[in-house]
Amino acid sequence: MNRGTIPIIARLRALQTPATIDAGGSRVIADAGTSNPLAALLREVNETILGRALRFEGSGGTSLTLETSGRRVLRVTEARGLPGAEACLATEVLEDENKDDLIKLMQALALPRHELRVTISARSVAGEGVSVGLPVALLADLLLVDLNTATDSESIETAPAPEPLRLEDAVLSDAPTQVARNLGRFVQSLGPTLMAWVIRGEADGLTDGPEEMVTHLQGFLDDEVEALQRQLDLVSGRPGSPACMMLGTTLTEGNGVLCARSGEAILLALFEGSPSNTLIRAWADARV
Repeated sequence: MNRGTIPIIARLRALQTPATIDAGGSRVIADAGTSNPLAALLREVNETILGRALRFEGSGGTSLTLETSGRRVLRVTEARGLPGAEACLATEVLEDENKDDLIKLMQALALPRHELRVTISARSVAGEGVSVGLPVALLADLLLVDLNTATDSESIETAPAPEPLRLEDAVLSDAPTQVARNLGRFVQSLGPTLMAWVIRGEADGLTDGPEEMVTHLQGFLDDEVEALQRQLDLVSGRPGSPACMMLGTTLTEGNGVLCARSGEAILLALFEGSPSNTLIRAWADARV
């Protein structure tokens, strides 16, 4: 197997673990059996491509809200029960000089062997123009956290579920004859960015890419299509409705996983790099 595909296949396997969501909409990303909840927090930021506000809540009543985009922490907009938060709260855009203060807040929130939850919402209007910020890769390096693999010692029971890319404004037709055309147009728009892809369902049998990669994608769909559908339902908010999600990239190889659904058809693909802007345009262009 190509070494670059190993972290990607591991990321696909993470979809087998269902997310735990409470009545208030928060999702458990680390439980009392997790030795390093901070790693789960950083991976949550790393999986968020579009602008989002991530509110992390610790089991001791502490909370920290981060505005993020493109795997960067842009601002701190709320901190409860965390000493020393004033410097970050007063900063319009986080810069390199703020990284130590931000790391201290994260460490105070994500205590070992304590539950950690996240609630995701749109960024504030005031923060829409904010860009740059602190790369999560930098924070992870400083904290010696691998963003792509969860070890058994970090999570005894479950690995944190990835937060998918949300493209709520792009809606595809559910007409069977149009589904294959839409998903076909989608992959064509992404062009050579996709290393391999498989469409299963109403457009069954459509594939492209090296045989080894296609075989891995087909095997995963054979075994885990129901788990993947559940993740897509979380993205769209309506079971069975059109959805698209991107499972991030690896730091070493720059590759990742893309999934889209329209009607009964589902697309699973391996992409090269981080094509978030290209993906958004292609998904929007694919609608009727």
